[in-house]
Amino acid sequence: FANPADFTFRAMKTEHLEEHPEIVKARKALEDVNKAIQAYEAEKHRLEEEAKKPGVKGLGAKHQLAILDASPLAEQLNKSLITAEAAVRIASRKFGNGKVAVTTGGEQSETRKPTEGSMWWMNRDLEEKKKLYGKRSNK
Repeated sequence: FANPADFTFRAMKTEHLEEHPEIVKARKALEDVNKAIQAYEAEKHRLEEEAKKPGVKGLGAKHQLAILDASPLAEQLNKSLITAEAAVRIASRKFGNGKVAVTTGGEQSETRKPTEGSMWWMNRDLEEKKKLYGKRSNK
């Protein structure tokens, strides 16, 4: 059964250990995706608010909203998704079995799980983002 005290003890015992650079790189790539998504969503929200206005400003915002999927902002989002997918795939191939060789100051030490399921969560997070923001087929 799950024992919170045991979990806390295990977490404290391994907190001084470093994660492998590939896992850190995958986390950074997912952070970049999150930043690109926030920028894309902010622009989309701004254009939706502008589109509610009557007149030329409203029509211009509607047209910009229609071409937002082909904008440089969307291309940056797509690029960061592809980069994150590659980084997560590399980390998953190396550490998908849950065992990571962790170093303390340059010397090899014991193996441990990469923060208890982080590879699974990174893969799941990436899949969710690809569903929402990945390449869309032409309708």
